[in-house]
Amino acid sequence: MPEIPTRAVAKPGPTNVEHGYYLAAAIGIVVVVLAGFSIDLPLLSHLGTLSLLVRAHGAIMLTWVAAFFTQALLVARHRVDLHMQLGMFGAVLAIVVVVADAATLITACRLGGMHVPPGVPVPLFLAFGLFNLFTFSVLVGAALVLRKQRSEWHKRLMLLAALLLLDAALARFIAAYTSWNVDANVVRDLLIVGCIVVDTWRTRRLHPAFVSGGLLALANDYVAIWAAGMPAWMRFASWVVS
Repeated sequence: MPEIPTRAVAKPGPTNVEHGYYLAAAIGIVVVVLAGFSIDLPLLSHLGTLSLLVRAHGAIMLTWVAAFFTQALLVARHRVDLHMQLGMFGAVLAIVVVVADAATLITACRLGGMHVPPGVPVPLFLAFGLFNLFTFSVLVGAALVLRKQRSEWHKRLMLLAALLLLDAALARFIAAYTSWNVDANVVRDLLIVGCIVVDTWRTRRLHPAFVSGGLLALANDYVAIWAAGMPAWMRFASWVVS
């Protein structure tokens, strides 16, 4: 009697686990952003009190988070074709993010007072913001260049870039939901290290994208602190805020 062929049952493999990892990271970023900025919900009924720049900046950053989540979801759903089609929009959006964030940062530095974190000198605040945007640009640019030839690099660099933009959301999240006495950038760095550790445990190797990109992201604040103390940066900051 001939053997009746049976349909093979697909088992979750490394690819599915891989996709799940990045989707979980994207969901975590969305949760932090929504929870952090939930304390600003009362402002929605008083949008007239916010400048056009602040409203545009908020909309752009929410669009970036939504786009990052959508891209991770598309890959997890095996819709790489749509993921790649949306890639050009993401590239343009990243440029818009940098421009809008830089404009908002410079405006905040010029206004000073409550627009700058307490105890942080304007030159240092400016250095943190601009170096953060520079690092974000490098990570996203490298990820886009490597998106076809080295997808393993692409997704890790994009994850690092997304984590770099969490400072404002984390600051609100910490103030609203915890009693921690810790700076948002410290928590952000811990999240970066956590993602690298989990990925290394999951793949049994430290990926070179996380070595180079992770070091760049983690060194960002230290370089900013060093630069902010330089006379040349003091002159630059004075020129920017004047």
